[in-house]
Amino acid sequence: MVAQRFDPAKLDRLNDVERLVDLDPDALWQAFGVPDSTTVVEIGAGTGMFAREFANRMRAGTLYAVDSEPTMLAWMREHLTPGAGATIAVTDADAAATPLPDGIADLVYSINLHHELRDPLAMLTEGRRLLRIGGVVAIVDWKREPTPTGPPLEHRIGAEEIAQQLERSGFGEIRTHDVLRYHSVVTGVAAG
Repeated sequence: MVAQRFDPAKLDRLNDVERLVDLDPDALWQAFGVPDSTTVVEIGAGTGMFAREFANRMRAGTLYAVDSEPTMLAWMREHLTPGAGATIAVTDADAAATPLPDGIADLVYSINLHHELRDPLAMLTEGRRLLRIGGVVAIVDWKREPTPTGPPLEHRIGAEEIAQQLERSGFGEIRTHDVLRYHSVVTGVAAG
């Protein structure tokens, strides 16, 4: 697999509400399995479309929208407004090194980022560090099969490989959820 970063010049694609059809936030939130989360971290938040969706599903707390791309960070800081649920904290950090304390999160997730990472295990290790015992990591990415849109097949990582990476990173109770048409959803639980 060759890491392929998203071109920030195509930022409008990330804000296309049509994405919410294939990446249904309700189906994702249910698959993540932590509806009472009060601290959530999104790695690779882009423009914060999903950060906003999930923060509104939280009753209270903080959702950290983490990204390292200056264009994305600036867009989120300018356009993300507080909703009815959790506060969104835009956070400038690399996927493998965030400035957040150990064990703070109930949920760490990424959407369409995994295939872009040069070192997915480093990101998963960082996710494990951020999670409290019993917290959930969720990786949502393109299925390794032809789809009408998305990255080339050779850039995608299959659900089985993601599950193996989760296991190597110290996660247990690994599950693949078949809830989306074009994307895999793989979750794991941070063991003690």
